[in-house]
Amino acid sequence: MNRLYQTLDSFGAILLAIIWVAPLLFAFWAAFHTTSDAVNFNLTSSWTLDNFRIAWEGAPWLKYFRNTFVLVTVVLIGQFIITTLAGFAFAQVKFPGKDLVFILVLLQLFILPEVLIVENYAMVSRLGLFDSVLGVGMPYMASAFGIFLMRQAFKSV
Repeated sequence: MNRLYQTLDSFGAILLAIIWVAPLLFAFWAAFHTTSDAVNFNLTSSWTLDNFRIAWEGAPWLKYFRNTFVLVTVVLIGQFIITTLAGFAFAQVKFPGKDLVFILVLLQLFILPEVLIVENYAMVSRLGLFDSVLGVGMPYMASAFGIFLMRQAFKSV
């Protein structure tokens, strides 16, 4: 009976793996074939790179990459500065209400980012940073997890 369960378990794992991989294989197949060949799954059809050329010409991908790189760099530098200073303050500086303020910072972890979208938009608009890299990145510069991590690192020193 144990052998039967092991065989069924292996069969189920293989079946789940096939179900998981099938859409990825189809996406790979469709990327290198025309639409009609991809849908009909014609195994004798020729491979083409036209889909990639069309996608590359369809949008300014280099501009998107540059914007993403600049945004991530600005947020990363901002987070590094803010979380390092805040983490050091929470770990080494004594001030009244430190534990309460730290708990309030940690409460940010319980708030979903989606809840704050409208308020972040209003804040960025009031500051005149609308449609700028700083306006998009500023709400994400103060990271509760980063502050917690830096506090723990400074406490261990």
